[in-house]
Amino acid sequence: MNEVTEYKIVIDNALVDKYCQLYFKQHPRAKKRPIDRPIHPSLNQWMILPRIQMNTLKQKWKDFGKFVIKKHELENKMLENFEIEFLVFMPTRRRIDPDNTCPKFLLDAFTESGFIVDDDSKHLKKLILSADCDKDNPRTEIYIKVYKEENKE
Repeated sequence: MNEVTEYKIVIDNALVDKYCQLYFKQHPRAKKRPIDRPIHPSLNQWMILPRIQMNTLKQKWKDFGKFVIKKHELENKMLENFEIEFLVFMPTRRRIDPDNTCPKFLLDAFTESGFIVDDDSKHLKKLILSADCDKDNPRTEIYIKVYKEENKE
């Protein structure tokens, strides 16, 4: 029998605001918010950017992702055998392709923060992407299931 541990991470506007406050304290000359909404940039947005802009966007989201993990006190968990579901609640009913919501930058941040060992197929067994609408509370809900196999002797 497998033992399952579950985690839930919610990224909402309040969390984005807290991160931006911290960011502006650390970068007092900055004028623009590094993260403008609680939804990972779409593949359609970042794949067409020039390389330098794409790397800048990736770094902003990696820094934000590490902040999210720290806020949820999940650093250095080093999860090894897990599946993740990303449920994105968009602010409008506009049609969205869930596969374009692929959270590459957040997964990189989860690895860098030590929350997960890696997002490769050896550790990440299933990645579920889904989308819905919540006009009043756009957000990203992340559900992680960690499977621990009992020793077979």
